[in-house]
Amino acid sequence: MATVLIVDDNPIDRRLAAGIVEKVGMQTSFAVHGREALEVIEADPPEIVLTDLLMPEMDGLELVERIKADHPTIPVILMTAHGSEEIAVKALRTGAASYVPKANLPRDLVHTVRDVLSVATAKKDEQKALSCLWEADLRFVMGVRNGTHEPLVGFLQEQLRTWRLCDDADLIRVGTALHEAFVNAIEHGNLELASDLRDDPDGSYQIIGDRRRQEPPYCDRNVHVSAQMTRELATITIRDEGPGFDPSTLPDPTDPENIGKISGRGLLLIRTFMDDVHFNETGNEITMVKRKPEE
Repeated sequence: MATVLIVDDNPIDRRLAAGIVEKVGMQTSFAVHGREALEVIEADPPEIVLTDLLMPEMDGLELVERIKADHPTIPVILMTAHGSEEIAVKALRTGAASYVPKANLPRDLVHTVRDVLSVATAKKDEQKALSCLWEADLRFVMGVRNGTHEPLVGFLQEQLRTWRLCDDADLIRVGTALHEAFVNAIEHGNLELASDLRDDPDGSYQIIGDRRRQEPPYCDRNVHVSAQMTRELATITIRDEGPGFDPSTLPDPTDPENIGKISGRGLLLIRTFMDDVHFNETGNEITMVKRKPEE
């Protein structure tokens, strides 16, 4: 059964709260202020903390802040009394999971503790569920008017982390590859912006791009993204609705004569950071593969 750490400098209130949760089979431990509570948590972490707000040494607000920083998986429920409403609101904003007025402990404490424990346990069990996850297939459609692609890049990075297909350092490199692939699909594919426009000092690339985001047919085009995740690899495909291109016509960015040119740089980064890269025949779809590193 769950252990509830009850933190209150009033022995009568401590005993009242303990009696209520013990009746339904929960175990209890005690502290008379926040500093002692932290010592108890270090020695024997409870499943949940039930704390008063106004206490000596360390009050409930500071205790919530410390638990959130040092033990973020342990939820905190506040016991509020008349005169502690303002600090209770601060504690809830800081990280407390719920609250129960002391006057309502007999009626509300048990179901509040159970509700919070249920949510906390579900979060902890997420990793157990993920350990059983064998394959996932994700699909996204992003329009020109949907705005920036960075949130989707971040989401895909998090998926790669969850599947343990990348370490933290490699996630940045993969994120760069995904960013370049999205830029190619949005700007060069759907908006049909030529890379050499970037070399124009008058800002033609940005000016034409902004205009085309507002005018058909460019503004009506979408980017289609699919991501298949397994325990061994991720396969991410990005397709635009533009006319396509022949990637073999891009200048080699590693050639000294082309080192200053923008064309081909993005594809170089994609090919460098991904394990396998290929295009469809039309040239409007790129498929990138990232394999789990050898352990």
